[in-house]
Amino acid sequence: ITTITLDSNNIGMEGARHFAEALKINSSVTTIGLLNNTIGDEGARQLAEVLKSNSSVTNINISSNVIGDDGAQYLAEALKTNTSVTTINLDYNSIGTEGARHL
Repeated sequence: ITTITLDSNNIGMEGARHFAEALKINSSVTTIGLLNNTIGDEGARQLAEVLKSNSSVTNINISSNVIGDDGAQYLAEALKTNTSVTTINLDYNSIGTEGARHL
Protein backbone atom coordinates (compact mmCIF):
# COMPACT_ATOMS: atom_id res chain seq x y z
CA ILE A 1 0.00 0.00 0.00
CA THR A 2 1.40 3.38 -0.99
CA THR A 3 -1.67 5.59 -0.54
CA ILE A 4 -3.95 5.91 2.48
CA THR A 5 -6.97 8.18 2.26
CA LEU A 6 -9.13 8.60 5.35
CA ASP A 7 -10.79 11.88 4.36
CA SER A 8 -13.87 12.95 6.37
CA ASN A 9 -13.80 10.06 8.83
CA ASN A 10 -13.77 12.17 12.01
CA ILE A 11 -10.69 10.35 13.36
CA GLY A 12 -9.83 13.30 15.60
CA MET A 13 -6.68 13.66 17.66
CA GLU A 14 -6.85 10.10 18.99
CA GLY A 15 -7.14 8.64 15.51
CA ALA A 16 -4.22 10.78 14.37
CA ARG A 17 -2.17 9.36 17.23
CA HIS A 18 -2.93 5.78 16.17
CA PHE A 19 -2.26 6.63 12.53
CA ALA A 20 1.10 8.16 13.47
CA GLU A 21 2.01 5.05 15.46
CA ALA A 22 1.33 2.89 12.41
CA LEU A 23 3.49 5.15 10.23
CA LYS A 24 6.43 4.59 12.55
CA ILE A 25 6.74 1.02 11.31
CA ASN A 26 5.62 1.53 7.72
CA SER A 27 8.04 2.34 4.92
CA SER A 28 5.79 1.96 1.86
CA VAL A 29 3.14 4.68 2.32
CA THR A 30 3.98 7.73 0.23
CA THR A 31 0.64 9.59 0.16
CA ILE A 32 -1.56 10.42 3.14
CA GLY A 33 -5.05 11.91 2.88
CA LEU A 34 -6.55 13.02 6.19
CA LEU A 35 -8.72 15.88 4.96
CA ASN A 36 -11.53 17.00 7.28
CA ASN A 37 -10.81 14.89 10.36
CA THR A 38 -10.49 17.56 13.10
CA ILE A 39 -7.07 16.30 14.23
CA GLY A 40 -6.21 19.75 15.62
CA ASP A 41 -2.82 20.88 16.86
CA GLU A 42 -2.26 17.74 18.90
CA GLY A 43 -2.90 15.49 15.92
CA ALA A 44 -0.53 17.62 13.86
CA ARG A 45 2.07 17.19 16.62
CA GLN A 46 1.68 13.41 16.48
CA LEU A 47 2.16 13.39 12.70
CA ALA A 48 5.08 15.79 12.94
CA GLU A 49 6.90 13.52 15.38
CA VAL A 50 6.71 10.65 12.90
CA LEU A 51 7.73 12.83 9.96
CA LYS A 52 10.99 13.64 11.71
CA SER A 53 12.16 10.10 11.00
CA ASN A 54 9.88 8.84 8.21
CA SER A 55 11.49 8.85 4.78
CA SER A 56 8.74 7.36 2.61
CA VAL A 57 5.90 9.90 2.86
CA THR A 58 6.06 12.49 0.08
CA ASN A 59 2.51 13.93 -0.05
CA ILE A 60 0.23 14.89 2.84
CA ASN A 61 -3.24 16.42 2.73
CA ILE A 62 -4.34 17.60 6.15
CA SER A 63 -6.75 20.31 5.01
CA SER A 64 -9.77 21.22 7.13
CA ASN A 65 -8.41 19.83 10.38
CA VAL A 66 -8.65 22.79 12.79
CA ILE A 67 -4.86 23.04 12.87
CA GLY A 68 -3.67 26.35 14.30
CA ASP A 69 -0.38 28.12 14.81
CA ASP A 70 0.93 25.52 17.25
CA GLY A 71 0.24 22.68 14.82
CA ALA A 72 1.93 24.61 12.02
CA GLN A 73 4.98 25.09 14.23
CA TYR A 74 5.16 21.34 15.00
CA LEU A 75 4.99 20.54 11.30
CA ALA A 76 7.58 23.17 10.41
CA GLU A 77 9.99 21.71 12.95
CA ALA A 78 9.54 18.23 11.48
CA LEU A 79 10.08 19.49 7.95
CA LYS A 80 13.49 20.87 8.95
CA THR A 81 14.77 17.30 9.15
CA ASN A 82 12.41 15.48 6.80
CA THR A 83 13.72 15.42 3.25
CA SER A 84 11.04 13.24 1.62
CA VAL A 85 7.89 15.38 1.95
CA THR A 86 7.47 17.43 -1.22
CA THR A 87 3.81 18.48 -0.85
CA ILE A 88 1.76 19.31 2.22
CA ASN A 89 -1.76 20.73 1.88
CA LEU A 90 -2.94 22.78 4.86
CA ASP A 91 -5.93 24.54 3.25
CA TYR A 92 -8.89 25.52 5.44
CA ASN A 93 -7.19 25.30 8.81
CA SER A 94 -6.82 27.97 11.48
CA ILE A 95 -3.21 28.87 10.78
CA GLY A 96 -2.55 32.54 11.34
CA THR A 97 0.41 34.81 10.75
CA GLU A 98 2.51 33.20 13.47
CA GLY A 99 1.99 29.70 12.13
CA ALA A 100 2.65 30.82 8.58
CA ARG A 101 5.90 32.42 9.72
CA HIS A 102 7.10 29.04 11.02
CA LEU A 103 6.22 27.32 7.79
